[in-house]
Amino acid sequence: MEIIKFDLKKLENQNVGFAYYILGRSYDLEENGVDQDCNKALYYYQRGFDIDYPLCTYSLGISYELGLGEVMKIDKDKAKKLLTNAYPKILDLINNQNIPEIERIYARFVMGAYYYFGLGGIEKDNSKAFEIIKECADKGHIAAIYDLGANFYFNGNGTEVNYDFADYYLNIAKENGLKRAINLYNSRSKTK
Repeated sequence: MEIIKFDLKKLENQNVGFAYYILGRSYDLEENGVDQDCNKALYYYQRGFDIDYPLCTYSLGISYELGLGEVMKIDKDKAKKLLTNAYPKILDLINNQNIPEIERIYARFVMGAYYYFGLGGIEKDNSKAFEIIKECADKGHIAAIYDLGANFYFNGNGTEVNYDFADYYLNIAKENGLKRAINLYNSRSKTK
C-alpha cells in the first residue's frame, strides 16, 4: 500500500486552500513529520477559512467541537455553524472531477468524520463512516489507516471487532511514522 505523504516545505509556498489544510492538519495532529503546534495549526486553518476553503472551515469547526490545545476552547455553537456550513462545500469538492484525486480523498475522509461523530446535522452512522474511512485507507490516507486500527476494527465501530486487522492497520501507520500510531501501538503492546 502506497502512503500519501506531503513535503510541508513545498506546501508552505503554495497559497491554496488544500495546502493550508494539510499544513494545519499536520501541526494539529502531528502528521507529516512535525510536532504539534496548535498556534501554527490555527494559523493555517484560518488562512484557508479566509479564502472559504471547506476543509479548513471543517477544521475550525472540529477544533471548536473538540478544542485545539490552549489556543481554542470548545464552543459547540460555533462548531455547529462552521461544520454545517462546510458540509455541502465538502460534497462539492468530492464530486468535482477537476479537483486532484488526493484532495478528494482528504475531503472524503472528512466526510467520514461527519458520520463517525455525527457532525453538522449529519446523523451518526458508524457503518457509513467505516465504509468511507476504509476507502480512504485503501488509497493511502495515513489517518484513515490509523483510524481503522485504532477505532474501527479494534472497537467494532461500523464493522466486526477484528484484532488482527486492527494490529495490521495500526502497524502500517506506526511504520510510516504517525506519532499517535506509535504511541498507541506501544501502549497496547504493554497491556498484552
